[in-house]
Amino acid sequence: MSCKIGFVGHLTIDEIIYKDGIVRTSPGGTVFYSSLTSSRLNSKSQVYSVIGEDYPEDYLRILLEAGVDYSRIVIHKEHKTTMYRIVYRDGDRELFLLERAPRINIEEIGDVDIVYLGPVAGEITVEDVRKVVGKFKTMLDPQGILRKPLQDRRIILEKNFKIGLLRGVGIIRLTREEAFILTDEVKPLDAVRKIQDAGVENVILSMGYEGVITANKKKRYFIPSYSKAKVVDPTGAGDVLGGAFLTEYLSSGDFLWASCIGVSAASISIEDYGAEAILSKNFKKRVIERSYEIIDKIREIYQ
Repeated sequence: MSCKIGFVGHLTIDEIIYKDGIVRTSPGGTVFYSSLTSSRLNSKSQVYSVIGEDYPEDYLRILLEAGVDYSRIVIHKEHKTTMYRIVYRDGDRELFLLERAPRINIEEIGDVDIVYLGPVAGEITVEDVRKVVGKFKTMLDPQGILRKPLQDRRIILEKNFKIGLLRGVGIIRLTREEAFILTDEVKPLDAVRKIQDAGVENVILSMGYEGVITANKKKRYFIPSYSKAKVVDPTGAGDVLGGAFLTEYLSSGDFLWASCIGVSAASISIEDYGAEAILSKNFKKRVIERSYEIIDKIREIYQ
């Protein structure tokens, strides 16, 4: 019997400008990609979010047809949906926050086995994280807590809380840049150690094309990026990784295999625009097949 996962954070509308000049508008947000991935891998997913009346029905239909429960989404009549402009330039990415929906009331979270907190625009605070940790098993993607919008709407990362406040979070998934901001450690492995020393048991640190470091209380692993993947659209890859990892980890309890599933799913997701690869008919089959290739390339970190 699969666990029920509550995904908490803003669904977004993303205007994406690719380096070849193509502009696309797509559904986005950590909870969109992670809940969709989780459901496609046969978990029970429930989304807690706040959107405006401008959020396209077609985007909600994607979640519905994948089996995601979106009955807890609040449609706010006086505010627009959180919207980002994402600009890709020669491997770099710039974010611009164009609209921001209201904060999420975490007191409404219930009837789930674990909570995946995926804020993207300050809709969840670190104080909210502390409250959720006190009630539920918790996975966290801290990007939306660390983001700060500038006057030109461009987003930068800013450390605004002490790392000790993450104590009790069961799993954290973050990028190398976010890990540096959070820990002041330049080396990814040092950042992982510092996060674990602060009381987070499991860490997933994404390093882009360089690979992923995953760590639990017993072991640490380096997983190289899947070299055969053809990058079309990297948007949401980390969120896909997180959703796939959590789904498999809750199902099997096998940390290493769940890490492979997460990296595999992320590598597949970047091979098409938006959520197209996740929605493909043979997505789960491809995730498993690619995971068997990935597991042979994993290296345990002993230092």
